[in-house]
Amino acid sequence: MFSRSLIACLGVSLCWMVVAGCDNSDTAANPVSANVVKKVESESVMSEQPAKTVTGKYNELDEQESYVILEKGTERPGDGGYTLTKDAGTYICRQCNAALYSSKHKFISHCGWPSFDDEIEGAVERHPDIDGRRVEIVCANCQGHLGHVFEGERLTDKNIRHCVNSISMKFIADGEELPAMIKSVD
Repeated sequence: MFSRSLIACLGVSLCWMVVAGCDNSDTAANPVSANVVKKVESESVMSEQPAKTVTGKYNELDEQESYVILEKGTERPGDGGYTLTKDAGTYICRQCNAALYSSKHKFISHCGWPSFDDEIEGAVERHPDIDGRRVEIVCANCQGHLGHVFEGERLTDKNIRHCVNSISMKFIADGEELPAMIKSVD
Protein backbone atom coordinates (compact mmCIF):
# COMPACT_ATOMS: atom_id res chain seq x y z
CA MET A 1 0.00 0.00 0.00
CA PHE A 2 1.31 3.47 -0.86
CA SER A 3 1.62 6.06 1.88
CA ARG A 4 -0.32 9.34 1.60
CA SER A 5 2.92 11.34 1.48
CA LEU A 6 4.25 9.26 -1.44
CA ILE A 7 0.96 9.68 -3.31
CA ALA A 8 1.02 13.43 -2.59
CA CYS A 9 4.60 13.68 -3.82
CA LEU A 10 3.73 11.81 -7.01
CA GLY A 11 0.71 14.08 -7.48
CA VAL A 12 2.85 17.24 -7.24
CA SER A 13 5.35 15.77 -9.70
CA LEU A 14 2.56 14.90 -12.13
CA CYS A 15 1.12 18.43 -11.83
CA TRP A 16 4.49 19.94 -12.66
CA MET A 17 4.97 17.64 -15.64
CA VAL A 18 1.56 18.59 -17.04
CA VAL A 19 2.04 22.33 -16.40
CA ALA A 20 5.51 22.22 -17.92
CA GLY A 21 4.25 20.32 -20.95
CA CYS A 22 6.22 17.17 -20.14
CA ASP A 23 3.21 14.90 -20.54
CA ASN A 24 3.89 12.92 -23.71
CA SER A 25 0.35 11.61 -24.07
CA ASP A 26 -2.12 12.89 -26.59
CA THR A 27 -5.90 12.90 -26.46
CA ALA A 28 -6.25 10.02 -28.92
CA ALA A 29 -3.82 7.77 -27.05
CA ASN A 30 -4.98 8.74 -23.56
CA PRO A 31 -8.42 7.29 -22.76
CA VAL A 32 -8.77 9.53 -19.68
CA SER A 33 -8.24 12.68 -21.77
CA ALA A 34 -10.53 11.32 -24.46
CA ASN A 35 -13.30 10.78 -21.89
CA VAL A 36 -12.93 14.34 -20.59
CA VAL A 37 -13.13 15.75 -24.12
CA LYS A 38 -16.22 13.63 -24.87
CA LYS A 39 -17.80 15.04 -21.72
CA VAL A 40 -16.93 18.56 -22.94
CA GLU A 41 -18.83 18.00 -26.14
CA SER A 42 -21.94 16.67 -24.38
CA GLU A 43 -22.29 19.19 -21.54
CA SER A 44 -25.09 21.71 -21.56
CA VAL A 45 -25.02 25.07 -19.85
CA MET A 46 -27.69 25.35 -17.15
CA SER A 47 -26.39 27.89 -14.69
CA GLU A 48 -27.07 28.02 -10.97
CA GLN A 49 -26.16 31.62 -10.24
CA PRO A 50 -26.98 34.10 -7.51
CA ALA A 51 -30.46 35.59 -7.84
CA LYS A 52 -28.98 38.98 -8.73
CA THR A 53 -27.50 39.72 -12.13
CA VAL A 54 -26.37 43.10 -13.39
CA THR A 55 -25.32 44.23 -16.84
CA GLY A 56 -22.16 46.25 -17.15
CA LYS A 57 -18.39 46.08 -17.27
CA TYR A 58 -16.60 43.19 -15.66
CA ASN A 59 -14.52 43.72 -12.52
CA GLU A 60 -11.15 45.36 -13.15
CA LEU A 61 -8.21 42.98 -13.13
CA ASP A 62 -4.63 43.76 -12.19
CA GLU A 63 -1.70 42.66 -14.38
CA GLN A 64 -1.30 39.20 -12.82
CA GLU A 65 -5.06 38.53 -12.79
CA SER A 66 -5.28 39.55 -16.47
CA TYR A 67 -2.38 37.27 -17.36
CA VAL A 68 -4.10 34.23 -15.85
CA ILE A 69 -7.76 34.97 -16.61
CA LEU A 70 -7.55 36.65 -20.03
CA GLU A 71 -4.30 35.25 -21.44
CA LYS A 72 -4.81 31.72 -20.06
CA GLY A 73 -1.71 31.84 -17.89
CA THR A 74 -0.93 29.84 -14.77
CA GLU A 75 -0.02 31.27 -11.39
CA ARG A 76 2.89 29.77 -9.49
CA PRO A 77 1.93 26.75 -7.38
CA GLY A 78 2.05 26.98 -3.63
CA ASP A 79 0.14 27.11 -0.42
CA GLY A 80 -0.92 30.73 -0.90
CA GLY A 81 -4.26 31.90 -2.14
CA TYR A 82 -7.01 29.35 -1.60
CA THR A 83 -4.96 26.16 -1.90
CA LEU A 84 -5.33 25.18 1.77
CA THR A 85 -8.56 27.08 2.59
CA LYS A 86 -11.07 24.88 4.40
CA ASP A 87 -13.72 27.51 5.29
CA ALA A 88 -17.33 26.96 4.22
CA GLY A 89 -18.48 29.16 1.38
CA THR A 90 -18.62 29.74 -2.36
CA TYR A 91 -15.82 30.43 -4.82
CA ILE A 92 -16.83 32.98 -7.46
CA CYS A 93 -15.22 34.18 -10.68
CA ARG A 94 -12.91 37.12 -10.02
CA GLN A 95 -13.87 38.74 -13.33
CA CYS A 96 -17.69 38.43 -13.33
CA ASN A 97 -18.76 37.21 -9.85
CA ALA A 98 -20.41 34.03 -11.22
CA ALA A 99 -20.65 31.30 -8.56
CA LEU A 100 -18.27 28.51 -9.64
CA TYR A 101 -17.54 26.09 -6.79
CA SER A 102 -18.89 25.19 -3.37
CA SER A 103 -16.42 24.56 -0.57
CA LYS A 104 -18.11 21.20 0.03
CA HIS A 105 -16.45 19.96 -3.19
CA LYS A 106 -12.98 21.29 -2.32
CA PHE A 107 -10.21 18.93 -1.29
CA ILE A 108 -6.50 19.15 -0.60
CA SER A 109 -4.68 17.46 -3.51
CA HIS A 110 -1.15 18.64 -2.69
CA CYS A 111 -0.65 19.74 -6.32
CA GLY A 112 -0.09 23.42 -5.49
CA TRP A 113 -3.46 24.81 -6.60
CA PRO A 114 -7.00 24.66 -5.18
CA SER A 115 -8.76 21.44 -6.18
CA PHE A 116 -12.46 20.63 -6.48
CA ASP A 117 -14.17 17.40 -7.51
CA ASP A 118 -17.33 19.12 -8.77
CA GLU A 119 -18.52 22.52 -9.96
CA ILE A 120 -21.79 24.37 -9.52
CA GLU A 121 -23.97 22.99 -12.29
CA GLY A 122 -23.51 24.90 -15.56
CA ALA A 123 -20.95 27.34 -14.11
CA VAL A 124 -17.84 25.88 -15.73
CA GLU A 125 -17.24 25.01 -19.38
CA ARG A 126 -14.61 22.58 -20.64
CA HIS A 127 -12.62 23.01 -23.83
CA PRO A 128 -9.72 21.04 -25.30
CA ASP A 129 -6.60 22.97 -24.33
CA ILE A 130 -4.43 24.49 -27.03
CA ASP A 131 -1.62 22.11 -25.98
CA GLY A 132 -3.75 19.19 -27.23
CA ARG A 133 -3.23 17.17 -24.04
CA ARG A 134 -5.28 18.81 -21.32
CA VAL A 135 -8.81 20.06 -20.87
CA GLU A 136 -9.13 23.73 -20.00
CA ILE A 137 -11.88 24.99 -17.69
CA VAL A 138 -13.38 28.46 -18.08
CA CYS A 139 -16.16 30.45 -16.44
CA ALA A 140 -19.35 29.77 -18.43
CA ASN A 141 -20.47 33.39 -18.02
CA CYS A 142 -17.36 35.38 -19.03
CA GLN A 143 -15.08 32.69 -20.53
CA GLY A 144 -12.31 33.64 -18.06
CA HIS A 145 -9.59 30.99 -17.71
CA LEU A 146 -9.81 29.02 -14.46
CA GLY A 147 -7.36 26.15 -14.94
CA HIS A 148 -7.62 22.53 -16.07
CA VAL A 149 -9.61 19.41 -15.22
CA PHE A 150 -8.13 15.94 -14.80
CA GLU A 151 -9.83 12.54 -14.54
CA GLY A 152 -8.51 9.16 -13.47
CA GLU A 153 -6.23 10.24 -10.60
CA ARG A 154 -8.38 8.51 -7.96
CA LEU A 155 -7.98 11.37 -5.48
CA THR A 156 -11.71 11.41 -4.66
CA ASP A 157 -14.69 9.10 -5.11
CA LYS A 158 -15.76 11.21 -8.12
CA ASN A 159 -12.32 10.59 -9.68
CA ILE A 160 -12.04 14.14 -11.03
CA ARG A 161 -9.93 17.16 -10.12
CA HIS A 162 -10.58 20.72 -11.16
CA CYS A 163 -7.15 22.32 -10.73
CA VAL A 164 -7.99 26.03 -10.41
CA ASN A 165 -5.79 29.11 -10.20
CA SER A 166 -6.50 30.89 -6.88
CA ILE A 167 -6.17 34.21 -8.66
CA SER A 168 -9.12 33.33 -10.95
CA MET A 169 -11.50 33.22 -7.98
CA LYS A 170 -12.73 35.11 -4.93
CA PHE A 171 -14.01 33.36 -1.82
CA ILE A 172 -17.32 34.37 -0.24
CA ALA A 173 -17.83 32.83 3.21
CA ASP A 174 -21.15 31.22 4.15
CA GLY A 175 -23.42 33.86 5.62
CA GLU A 176 -22.06 36.64 3.39
CA GLU A 177 -24.16 37.81 0.45
CA LEU A 178 -22.88 36.77 -2.97
CA PRO A 179 -22.26 39.78 -5.22
CA ALA A 180 -24.41 40.11 -8.34
CA MET A 181 -23.12 38.24 -11.36
CA ILE A 182 -22.03 40.65 -14.11
CA LYS A 183 -23.28 40.10 -17.66
CA SER A 184 -21.07 41.93 -20.13
CA VAL A 185 -22.37 44.70 -22.35
CA ASP A 186 -21.09 44.03 -25.85
